[in-house]
Amino acid sequence: MVDLTRFSNTIDGAAVSGTATFESFDPYQGAPWALVPRCNAEDADRAVAAAKRAFRSPEWRNLTATARGKLLLRLADVIAANAERLAALETRDNGKLIAEMGAQVRYVPEWFRYFGGLADKIEGAVLPIDKPGMFAFTQREPIGVVAAIVPWNSPLLLLTWKLAPLLAAGNTVVIKPSEHASASTLAFVELFAEAGVPKGVVNTVTGF
Repeated sequence: MVDLTRFSNTIDGAAVSGTATFESFDPYQGAPWALVPRCNAEDADRAVAAAKRAFRSPEWRNLTATARGKLLLRLADVIAANAERLAALETRDNGKLIAEMGAQVRYVPEWFRYFGGLADKIEGAVLPIDKPGMFAFTQREPIGVVAAIVPWNSPLLLLTWKLAPLLAAGNTVVIKPSEHASASTLAFVELFAEAGVPKGVVNTVTGF
């Protein structure tokens, strides 16, 4: 009997294993290697509620844009320190070459650095109108909770393309990884607490 590696979701800053699991297969060996939580509607509702609370919480909402940017820079450093482990998980889970996955994951921190630098440069504008004594302006604000669905083939790179800009803008997120390759995303999101991202800002829900 082979011991399978167990992974957990992150909901509201806590590891959540759930009551049911499903097997993730190593495509190279053609055999299961990991157990991933099989979430239900209740789990999804819990993750959305956590993201809503986080969006309204002072720990996240009261961060200045500059502070949010610095947080993403810290996150980039944490990801860089764990890049080789994350790449190995991706290769084990989706069967792609370690050379490709390693290069992708090592580049992921650069996206967080780019959008970390952009966070305090999201500007509005004053608009010309034909009413004397009045002015109109635009103000760009976060929209709230974002659902991010991630495919199997390059999970962390494709997730980062969604995640870095939405966090820089002040949103919160619930991530649904592919059931064919969930492991690296679950390990990735565990790093956010280490970087100081407030609980509930980034949540995961796995399943079919």
